[in-house]
Amino acid sequence: MVIIFGSFYLTIIYAILLTFGRIGLVLIISVFLALIFGVLSAKVRAAEAIIIPITDVLEAVPVVSFFPIILVFFIVRIGGPFGTEIAVDFLLVTAVLWNLILGVYQSVLHIPKEYESVAKVYKIGILGKLRRLYAPAAFPSIVANIMPSFASALFYITLTEVITIGNKNYEVFGVGTLSVQLANASNYTGIVILIMFLIVAIGLSFYFFINPLIKMSEKYKFESNMPASSKDSQRRQNAFVTVIGERINQVIGSTEAAIAVVNRSIPRRDNVSRKQIKFSDRVVNIIVGTTLVAVLLITLYFVAESGFSSAFTEYILNPHYLKIFGIATLYDLARIGIVFAISLGTMVPLAVFFGRRKVSGRFSTGIFQILYSIPSPVLLPLIIIFLTPKIAVFLGEGLAFNADVMIIAYLSAASYIFFNVYGSAISIPNELDVIAKTYKLSRWMKIRYLSFPAIVPGLITGSMSAIGSYWGGLLVAEYVTFNGKTFAVKHGLMLLISKAIADGNLVYADAIDIFMVIIVVILTFVVWMRLYRYSERKFTYD
Repeated sequence: MVIIFGSFYLTIIYAILLTFGRIGLVLIISVFLALIFGVLSAKVRAAEAIIIPITDVLEAVPVVSFFPIILVFFIVRIGGPFGTEIAVDFLLVTAVLWNLILGVYQSVLHIPKEYESVAKVYKIGILGKLRRLYAPAAFPSIVANIMPSFASALFYITLTEVITIGNKNYEVFGVGTLSVQLANASNYTGIVILIMFLIVAIGLSFYFFINPLIKMSEKYKFESNMPASSKDSQRRQNAFVTVIGERINQVIGSTEAAIAVVNRSIPRRDNVSRKQIKFSDRVVNIIVGTTLVAVLLITLYFVAESGFSSAFTEYILNPHYLKIFGIATLYDLARIGIVFAISLGTMVPLAVFFGRRKVSGRFSTGIFQILYSIPSPVLLPLIIIFLTPKIAVFLGEGLAFNADVMIIAYLSAASYIFFNVYGSAISIPNELDVIAKTYKLSRWMKIRYLSFPAIVPGLITGSMSAIGSYWGGLLVAEYVTFNGKTFAVKHGLMLLISKAIADGNLVYADAIDIFMVIIVVILTFVVWMRLYRYSERKFTYD
């Protein structure tokens, strides 16, 4: 094991600084890319039809599936420590980017149409809209997704900082590398010390970076009057008629003003203007769609060259392997279904509870974020060694290890549901709370008519991200090797991928990836795209 400056504790601090530095850089890059692709998907139909399904597919594909690509383009062609570092950063981007894109897309999609109309009236350009409308509207969602993305990056760090393909290891130093070294040395005390240092580092990151972002995100709501002080807020709550009157007058006044400006600025020939707008939209769709298709085709060519074409012809077209993949997929879908049900039953009530209690909820969500950001793969050796024997007394060794797998899967992605729902709950306009109090709605009616409609968009985005990321949790836990011992489930698609990577059979691993992509694409169009459209029609503050 590498010891820095002759001290184990200094080694841990050095590893944490390197890892957190990588994660910070990756998050900044990912937010920038998410704004571009999320806004583009929400505003251009052609981009939406291409980017969103691909994003959903890529989110469901485990990080390890990109190993053949990074092996060819970064480690082999660039080579050396620099090539390995770029490969690690690229793999981290694939772990955190996709849910950010979906969050921005969902937020921009639900911007009230009046805001878009005002932007058109004042002839605000695309950069102005991005800075003044789209970025502020997406800010709460970005903050909500940065928290689970931070946790996701820490989760995958054990895979990305140590890349093992067959008998070859490619690694950069950090928390992931150190945790693997400690596990292989059976240094469980060292793992516990590393976890304690990680808790402190995560807490400091939350206090100095994430908590200020949460406070800033509360400013970006689609409501007309924000309380200037707690005293003013209380006064307005006691004067319901005044609040509603001001709200109605402002909406009517702004609408009439917008209509008047539009009537003055638009020529008499309304049909010609509408045709020009439709023609302009059609041109934008053609240009954007053509560009994205060209980029996609070029990317697919290079991906095929990295081994995916051979995987398709050798395995996907073979009925024997399709049967094996299908049975393994059913086992993993069953595990995911159980974990998703548990996640909904635990994360949604907690998120709504904390979100509706904004001030007291900040501290609670801070503690929750710190605990949830502890990378569960670091805990996996401790779970296997100390927890599995106790569970096996009641369930047997096979079911006990399956329970371990589902625990890791739960810890890997349930936070996506919590923080997306929390972001939606904390952004409920205050006027709706005033109305609920005025009409003395019961708790059940508040949940049914206020909380539930408000959290649906965030719940859909969080569920989509969580289910995609559960595959990564299964990948980490279904096939585990440390200290010369191997622990594995009997059936599972992620088991097949892990064994193929361990054997150095990247073509077989690529074939499993292709099969997964087919399954995920079907789920995207049958389930998620329909849910997105339904939430857009039914649950927008218009």
